[in-house]
Amino acid sequence: MEKETGIDCMKYRKSTHLASVDVDAIRLEKGKCELTIKEAYFAKGIDVSGTKKDGYFLEFKEDVKPMLANSTNRMKIANIIKNQKGISSVDSRNIGNWIGLKIELIVDNNVKMMGQIVDGIRVKEITELPILTDKHPKFKAVKDAVISGQYNIEQVKTKYQVSKEVEQLILGK
Repeated sequence: MEKETGIDCMKYRKSTHLASVDVDAIRLEKGKCELTIKEAYFAKGIDVSGTKKDGYFLEFKEDVKPMLANSTNRMKIANIIKNQKGISSVDSRNIGNWIGLKIELIVDNNVKMMGQIVDGIRVKEITELPILTDKHPKFKAVKDAVISGQYNIEQVKTKYQVSKEVEQLILGK
């Protein structure tokens, strides 16, 4: 008999769909839980970890379980699509328009469900930071701000993607 010790007590739980513990595990392993929507659909009587549910479901291109998408997450996805594709609110709610969208899943420890505060999955928009190069129009202003002490390099990295080479140019190394 092979024994495992020192493991997450939720590792071998039986579940059919993504839960907050799955998102936590992915984030621990990869740093972020970024997924691409492969399919979005409504279905009735789906077995969600032992309970039959009607709802909206997302399947992903990545090798993870499907996700039951609650109304908060569906509206977040619709808003992301509306902004990214520049389409109407009505079109953004059409789940067929969600295919190919890359989203990040996070765990919110303050989700209210049936009068209880629980951990829940929340959708977060993935925003690509602009790349800062020595040819970027704001490069000189950024470099001057770092040199003067107005900002440090870590603050710059929250606004721009910065390569090691550009970081060295900014820091004068």
